[in-house]
Amino acid sequence: MIRILLICFTTFICFTHIHTQDTISKSVKNSIFAFGFGMGANLPAADLKNRYGNNLNLSVQAEYVTPSNLIFGGELLFLFGDNVKEDVLAPFRTPTGVILGDDNQIADIFLRQRGIYLGAGIGRLFSLQKESRSGIKVNVHTGIMQHHIRFTDERNSVAQLRAGRSVGYDRLTRGCTLMESVGYKHLSNDRRLNFELMFDFIQGFTSEARAYNFDTGLATNPSRFDMMFGFRVVWNLPFYRGESQSTIYY
Repeated sequence: MIRILLICFTTFICFTHIHTQDTISKSVKNSIFAFGFGMGANLPAADLKNRYGNNLNLSVQAEYVTPSNLIFGGELLFLFGDNVKEDVLAPFRTPTGVILGDDNQIADIFLRQRGIYLGAGIGRLFSLQKESRSGIKVNVHTGIMQHHIRFTDERNSVAQLRAGRSVGYDRLTRGCTLMESVGYKHLSNDRRLNFELMFDFIQGFTSEARAYNFDTGLATNPSRFDMMFGFRVVWNLPFYRGESQSTIYY
């Protein structure tokens, strides 16, 4: 996986260098409004790794880049995964590990991770070339993260999960979160190729939102530290204010 990402990154950089050589443009000194849509993967750490395995994310972002390359923006991440390590339905399992439904048949129940992060903050773009806005992007955001266990009962056969009772098992967790991102942002001179390759570091100071858990009968955890490390590829749609004219030679 890491080799594939490195090959893709090297290919992007090589393409960017060749593409820039074919384009002559005045240096863009004006501000930029940009929207981004991305996808990535995360590795959990700290308390989060005890509950979930690796997860994927879809992201939406909006940012304003000043003429001096300061960045103000925010982003929304949807987190999802299918590896839930904490077996909150253990009390209902038979000695063989299955769960029986109301009809005494084996129930088809799947546990999934679901979550969301919403944050905003400030960053900076460090251009690699004088006549380009492409370069190293660094962001620091603060916001709210929430995650929980989602249950899928294919036959709706388990009474404990029906009519909203699953909230006693879903481990709903939320809290204030920091997110630092660093990576490469490419804004081509002819506006045709705009993307980001970003590494994310997320630290959540969270607590479980329910009063107690039905499966244990105990009060929920009031203090957690959830961490994630991830990589994202983001496609950008930039809008330049007072865009300079460019001449392209083929």
